[in-house]
Amino acid sequence: MANFEEFGKTVDEEMKKLKAFFEAEVKPSAKRGTLDALRAASARLTELADDLERRFKDSAEKPE
Repeated sequence: MANFEEFGKTVDEEMKKLKAFFEAEVKPSAKRGTLDALRAASARLTELADDLERRFKDSAEKPE
């Protein structure tokens, strides 16, 4: 029974290390990647909106 108990404690300790690593390294990196992707998408959406606005303005100014 002592070996099983030690095994359980070891697993618990390793899980704590894994959680700490995930919290310190993986989450911040994923958040940075998400922020960069959102900023890129935002910039692209601004470009698309500007293009649509320009097209609308050009079509409104053309006489039929």
